[in-house]
Amino acid sequence: MTFPRTTRRALCMGLSLLATAGLAPALARAAGAMADATAAQAQDPASTRDAHFRDWPAGTDPATVGARVARAFAGEDPAGSRHYKLACAWYGSLVVGALLDDARLLDTLVANYAPYRGGYTELLAGEGHVDDNVFGIVPLQIALLTGDPAARAEGLALADHQRAHLDAQKRFAIDDMFMVSALQVQAYRASGDAGCLDAAAAAMVEYLDALQQDDGLFFHHQDFRHRWARGNGWFAAGMTELLGELPQDHPHRPAIARGYARMMDGLKAYQVRHGDGTGLWKQVLDSDDGRNWPETSGSAMFAYALATGVRNGWLDADAFGPVARAAWLALVGRLTPEGRLHDVSDWAYKPLSHPGEPDYAGDEENYYFQRPRLTGDYHGQAPLLWSAAALLR
Repeated sequence: MTFPRTTRRALCMGLSLLATAGLAPALARAAGAMADATAAQAQDPASTRDAHFRDWPAGTDPATVGARVARAFAGEDPAGSRHYKLACAWYGSLVVGALLDDARLLDTLVANYAPYRGGYTELLAGEGHVDDNVFGIVPLQIALLTGDPAARAEGLALADHQRAHLDAQKRFAIDDMFMVSALQVQAYRASGDAGCLDAAAAAMVEYLDALQQDDGLFFHHQDFRHRWARGNGWFAAGMTELLGELPQDHPHRPAIARGYARMMDGLKAYQVRHGDGTGLWKQVLDSDDGRNWPETSGSAMFAYALATGVRNGWLDADAFGPVARAAWLALVGRLTPEGRLHDVSDWAYKPLSHPGEPDYAGDEENYYFQRPRLTGDYHGQAPLLWSAAALLR
């Protein structure tokens, strides 16, 4: 397959790659974004937005790391899985491959989608689930890369289905705000339908009102009130994706921008400053319990949100650039030579909702402390790729 030649300027919108074939609305938006960026730079020729994202130690630069992680993913057999974490890693690998102009990698990633084509009939027949519908980000990214109309149609069908059943899919778990935002933003990138952004933004404001706390961070659920790192990471990434596309005059943008800024401020206070885990965040963000441990999947999501915010001028470069840089270097330090990330928390939801889980009543934080620490799990591989992409732009 031959991929359209792209420019790095056309890659500056969220995590999307905008290809040249059949994507006039997306390219028009890219042109507008480039004009805005040029104007901003003219007003601030001494911009320091990239100052903290240069001069990487040997072997830690985003191109080297991103290529290693993406190629490791491309070499694995997804075996028909439609798990959201697989979709997130696939999405990130496609974006990194495009930024690196790695046609061989992209050929493999697109070819691996063949067994999935035409396989969503059962999902579309019911109400669906946020964790299932989000798989649409993969065919939509393939469509953005290649102009493939069948992949575009499949991805948009999943996004349309999610919007039609969004009230039923809402759980008021913080994970939802990536699963909804990522899919609807991708659908907007592929279609230009502003209704996708409207739906995601309305849901985001609703979740912000319900779950954001005074320190800017989020409870895992309304009835499970702990600041779990990866849960907060999903929300951070979802806001970042949405802000990358939401028009400046959108009625919900001010509330989302405030929520994002409050969260980034809150995260600074909890980043590990010294000792084991320097540059990372712990499994329970605000806990001083000795059983707590530095966790990489949430940290990678925060690195993505912070780096994107600095690059887009949403965050002060000198205040937040060093935070993002320290996070990236800490994450790279926990990679195996094969590109697999250590210390990724196993899934977490609510212990009493899963048979066989111990009773953590009275010591609920221990539920998080006892989650297995995984290596190479896609929950960590995916946001590491997103972070690499943010730093590559």
